[in-house]
Amino acid sequence: MEKIHLPKELYDRLNLSEDEEIEVVALEADSFTIRKVNVTKTDRAATWFILPTIIASLIFIAFAFFLEHPHVIPLSGNESIATAVIIIANAIGMFTFIGAYYKRRQDFYRQMGKRIFWRTFATVVFSVLLILVLSTIAFFWFLGQIFYGVNFGLFTSTLIFGIFSGIINYLMIFVVDTFSINVMVNMLLMVSIGGLVSSMATNGDQYWWQRNFSLLGTQASHSSWQFNLTLIVSAALFAALVDYIFVSLRQKIGTHLRQSILQVLLTLCAISIGLVGLIPNNGGWMHVAHDVVAQLIVFFMGLSILGIRWFLPQATRNLYRMSYLIVGLIFLSYLLWHPIHYLTLTAFEILSFSLSFAWLLLLVNSLINMLWNDQKLYRVGLNPQTKVTKKKEKENNKG
Repeated sequence: MEKIHLPKELYDRLNLSEDEEIEVVALEADSFTIRKVNVTKTDRAATWFILPTIIASLIFIAFAFFLEHPHVIPLSGNESIATAVIIIANAIGMFTFIGAYYKRRQDFYRQMGKRIFWRTFATVVFSVLLILVLSTIAFFWFLGQIFYGVNFGLFTSTLIFGIFSGIINYLMIFVVDTFSINVMVNMLLMVSIGGLVSSMATNGDQYWWQRNFSLLGTQASHSSWQFNLTLIVSAALFAALVDYIFVSLRQKIGTHLRQSILQVLLTLCAISIGLVGLIPNNGGWMHVAHDVVAQLIVFFMGLSILGIRWFLPQATRNLYRMSYLIVGLIFLSYLLWHPIHYLTLTAFEILSFSLSFAWLLLLVNSLINMLWNDQKLYRVGLNPQTKVTKKKEKENNKG
């Protein structure tokens, strides 16, 4: 096997020892990625999902006999395959995820530190649970519309249930094996956008948009729990993401007052978003409290965006330009709503939310780049044996 010589900092970064193997994977014609080879690592997702799938299938059969529906089981409904997947398969899948996530804790300690791992543990678990439940509900609702009223026997029902349970358990282990900071960002996207869109689709009132966005979380909506839970989990996930990034940033560049103030503002913004979900706009004191915390979101977010150049003087100019552009667009949408009355309140709320969410993602991406996208120059040199080989190749080509 050919030997490669790396600078000491790369040895330390990859936690390598002498004569340990690494793999170089080609990404494009002129770029590669270098990573450590773990000879003990196997594709756990391809092997360890079988046991929880069998356990879930046995529970499904037991419940079929307990509910006295062993011969005919509908695809959708209260006592159906869909309900069994949403409750039983998802529950077993979450135990699989928690077990695999905990088992890999030593690897995550090296990525994010022990303190950050335990700080974000509950938030990550609840976020995965919410994504899993919403996804399976939406999928089986779609299947129920296509195969309306279809029923299956016990064997076929168990087979269908086992297939979905196996897919869920496989995905849970796969998510753990590929978990990173980018996965947390993607989870934030999926929870926030998926939860809000599904709340709009299932709220029970097609004309909800004629009032305001907060109607989705009130007693007037059939999916108020879904809307409010989405806000709460999104807020918790965003707060954990902010905490993770800024603690890592302090470890790299040291403690700075400006970054600490920005972290506090973003955390207070996340807390306010969670309070909006905890205090629905149902009237009375809840209406007043809901409006206050909603205004606090605007206040904390506004301070963060307007002061971004002071908070992060080492950030790119693109972040500054986009921040001021977003502020201008939010202000323009406000003018179109209140004095001009061109936009409805719901349209203004959706535009403001979309622009603010886009800025948060832009900020998170900028902070991630500050943490991990370091660029360092090295001078290329060939070892003596390679020089001799290349010299012979040139002589042969001339001959």
